[in-house]
Amino acid sequence: MRPLLAIVAVAALVAIATLASAARSGPVSLRLLPTPTPRIWEWPAAAPTEQPMAAHLQLQSGFAIPVGGIEVPTDDQYLPNSPRDYRAGYHEGIDFPVKAGTPVLAAKAGTILRIDSAFVDWTLNEEQAAFEAALALGYTPSATLDRIRGRQVWIDHGKGIVTRYAHLEAVAPLRVGDVVTQGQVIGAVGSSGYPEGGPHLHFEIRVGDDFYGDGLPLPQLRYAISAAFR
Repeated sequence: MRPLLAIVAVAALVAIATLASAARSGPVSLRLLPTPTPRIWEWPAAAPTEQPMAAHLQLQSGFAIPVGGIEVPTDDQYLPNSPRDYRAGYHEGIDFPVKAGTPVLAAKAGTILRIDSAFVDWTLNEEQAAFEAALALGYTPSATLDRIRGRQVWIDHGKGIVTRYAHLEAVAPLRVGDVVTQGQVIGAVGSSGYPEGGPHLHFEIRVGDDFYGDGLPLPQLRYAISAAFR
C-alpha cells in the first residue's frame, strides 16, 4: 500500500511542477498554434482623385472579367496610361495575357456596335511606316491605333459606355445590332494588329470619347479599375 501511495505522491508533484512551469511560460496550447497568414489585398488602398476628369465623374461598375481563369492584372504595363514609346503614345486599355484561342466574353450585356467579321491585317511594311509617322508626330493618330488593335468587337452598353475587345483571332457569328448577354462568347484571343505583343486580349472601357482611367495616377487608376469589376 505504501509503495502505491508513494507513486501517487510523486505523480502529483510532477503534475504540480508542470502546471507551475506552464503558468510561468504562458498557455502552451496558444504557443503551439500556427501563425495566421496575413491577408493580401488584391488592390492597394486608394481613393479617387479630388477633381476627377470629365470621363470619371462617376466610377463604372458591374463589368465581368472578359476572359476566364485570370484576375485583372495589377502591373502598370498592362494598364491604361502605360507608355508605348515605339509609337509615341500610351496604352488605353487593360491587357490580359492569355493563350491564343481563349474564348473572349462580353463584360456586360449590350448591343454589338462593331464586329470585324471580314478582317485583313496590315502588312509589316504598313505597320512600320505607321510607327515611324507616329514618332515623327509625337503621338499615335487614332487611325493607327485602330489598326494596332487588329480584329475587334465593340459593345454598346448605353449611356455613352462602350467596351472594346481587340487583337482577336476570330469573332463569333454575330452582327451589328445583335444583343449579347454578360459572359456570352464574342470571339477568341489572338495577336492581330500587333503580333509583336504576342497573344493577349486588349480590353477597353470607353466613356464617351475617352478611355476609362485616362490620366489617373496609378493608385487612383487601380481604384477605378477595381470598382469597374465589382
